[in-house]
Amino acid sequence: MNGKKEGVKMQSIQQMIQTVLDDTRPTVLAMIVKVEGSSYRKEGSWMLLQENNVRIGMISGGCLENDLHNRAAQLFNTGKAETVRYDLSAEDDLGWGRGAGCNGIITILMRDIDSDFRRILHIAHVQVLAKEPVYFLQSLTDFSRYGCTALNGSQYGKIQLKLPFNLNTMAPFQEAAKQTTIGEEIVYFQLIWPRPVLYIIGAGADARPLARLSGSAGYEVHLLDWRSGVCNEVHFPTAASIQIGDVAKLISNVKFSPLDSVVLMTHDFQIDVEIGRHLLGQKLLYFGILGSKNRTERIFDGELPSSVHSPAGVSIGADGPEEIAVSIMAELIAVRRGKSL
Repeated sequence: MNGKKEGVKMQSIQQMIQTVLDDTRPTVLAMIVKVEGSSYRKEGSWMLLQENNVRIGMISGGCLENDLHNRAAQLFNTGKAETVRYDLSAEDDLGWGRGAGCNGIITILMRDIDSDFRRILHIAHVQVLAKEPVYFLQSLTDFSRYGCTALNGSQYGKIQLKLPFNLNTMAPFQEAAKQTTIGEEIVYFQLIWPRPVLYIIGAGADARPLARLSGSAGYEVHLLDWRSGVCNEVHFPTAASIQIGDVAKLISNVKFSPLDSVVLMTHDFQIDVEIGRHLLGQKLLYFGILGSKNRTERIFDGELPSSVHSPAGVSIGADGPEEIAVSIMAELIAVRRGKSL
């Protein structure tokens, strides 16, 4: 490593875990474990600080990162952890953020990622790859006690606590990140979901901005189309997979999860009929079809199923591929966050 500052990278928590497992350079994990009032990010936000001045993710709007990196320099290769409390409520330039006026107080846990902590992250990683959520637990009374709890109740690590929550009854992507007191111990727990997956069926020019935006938002994006001339790495360089062939056959081989989202945008009515009716039988988090409501009703013999979003996207008067992609992304995020529009 040459010590050159490499800047800031944005990744989802799932991608951060993968980064830590793939890259063993000295790294400190910073996570927000408590917010009093308002703040730029919420409890459960993560950031990685690496020895070569790389920052992955953001904890604030930029006002805390430099101080956090200075603190991380004292933690690299120590296996230690600490909490830092920042008061961002000041409106003048004497407090954090040069008068950010966020009206909040943030507590951040910083931990050097050693081999044992990597082991716990590996276990969590295996769970999310299996498309199952996992609870991460960290004692704030004794930093050496941490671990994770799987969907089946299996517990790993030095902390063995029965949480008053049932993973099997949680709504998809339901957020849970907070502190609780169990006996005399203060425990921070966070529910980590698998990385959201988006299947884009149809690789026309209007699919490109959607693939790009959804990838930037943390989605694992898969493209399916019958045309190799448009469905390729040149047009979709960040896609997790590109599948070319008879789309009906390709779709029949996909094992969809209730956490998955699909946008159907082939611009071919007959293909949309065949694929749309097949997808209607799948349990999906989100199923959107590009095109007018009238067109979609014709796909389903005159009636729009309640599980289908059509036209796909939030009604913002979007015009053109870029704006339509923004509207679809807004709807995808709202559905995943459990927000009504």
